[in-house]
Amino acid sequence: MKSDRIIAIDIGNSATDLGLFSGANLLKYDFLPSLPEYSEKLCHIIESWKTGLEHVVIGSVVPSLGDLLETMLVERRGDSPMMVEDFKTELLPLRVDRPETVGVDRIVNCYAVKHLFTLPAIVISLGTATTFEAISSNGEYLGGAIVPGIKISLDSLTQRTALLPPVAIEKPKNIIGKNTLDHMKSGVYFGALSMMEGMVMRFRSKLGDHASVIGVGGLSKLFAEEGLFDHHEPYLNLKGLELIHRHRCRR
Repeated sequence: MKSDRIIAIDIGNSATDLGLFSGANLLKYDFLPSLPEYSEKLCHIIESWKTGLEHVVIGSVVPSLGDLLETMLVERRGDSPMMVEDFKTELLPLRVDRPETVGVDRIVNCYAVKHLFTLPAIVISLGTATTFEAISSNGEYLGGAIVPGIKISLDSLTQRTALLPPVAIEKPKNIIGKNTLDHMKSGVYFGALSMMEGMVMRFRSKLGDHASVIGVGGLSKLFAEEGLFDHHEPYLNLKGLELIHRHRCRR
């Protein structure tokens, strides 16, 4: 009897997320930096989770790390993981100029939203970059937008100024700061929130006012209580990989 336990691995630009699933249930979660020197530790985590494991599914936006992990898993396990990059353009209609250039992470998120939530929908992913995806009522990927991530923007600000110090990304008590640190916290937090609210308004002008908004990514939790998201799904990337594996294996 085949096991329904799989490991989903999402290799992002900054972090690699791992999830152990039994069916659709996420049993365990871990993450590591997306750096080659962590590949051995990544394999150790996978090996510690592999009891009753049927397969591994990987989505990667860092080709060199995806290839390295695939090679290491083949050597250690004797079988190849499912690499979503190999068939990403088959997962849903991509109504864009060059479908092959759409990041696998964005396609995986849209695939998950198509199967888990009402459409049309807007997906906001807050990670290394802040991305917006538009999904039609028919489940087509219509395109999106990419904005420099919140941390990238903040790092650039502090590195290019002589007197502005590093600050934590967090919601300040007041929008009008009384000192430099609070000025920066207000600008970073409420500036990002206002940008996202404005982008949602503009996307809804094309998709319809009823388009749902789904927040994903490592920084999305900071804005989960702001009323911006209709659904907050911090593990949507992993859930999408699990769904893809499950649906592909039924074919």
